[in-house]
Amino acid sequence: MKYGLQTKTSTLIILLLSCGILTKAKILNECEAMRELQRGGISRTFMSNWICLMKNESGMNTQLITGPKGASNYYYGIFQISSSKWCTRGRVGGICNKRCEDFANDDIQDDIVCAKKISNMDGFKAWNEWTKKCKNKPLPNIRNCQRRR
Repeated sequence: MKYGLQTKTSTLIILLLSCGILTKAKILNECEAMRELQRGGISRTFMSNWICLMKNESGMNTQLITGPKGASNYYYGIFQISSSKWCTRGRVGGICNKRCEDFANDDIQDDIVCAKKISNMDGFKAWNEWTKKCKNKPLPNIRNCQRRR
């Protein structure tokens, strides 16, 4: 009996890992975040603001999902993109025309596209944590990160 339970537990863990349910979230450091942002076309001029935003919204966790907050509003990924306006849970939609779940993985390039759209429409003030912890405050120093060649 003990062997059967252990086998079932091991099988369940393997199944969950293969489905991506128990994957370990990627936590970016500042230089990794800078490289990803550069790849996504973010100007170095505002790089420290973007990194401050990411640190304070998600702790640089690419897979973070939080909520619900308010009327079943969830937040996804490294930028904590809101399901109330920018994406739709379970299907493509919202202003960014994406499934919210697509923002909760290690590939943040689609997150960057949506975050740029949010910034273009509402500025950094669209993110409460940026307003509280980055606006008019010391920003991360990224001078020691290597520039993209």
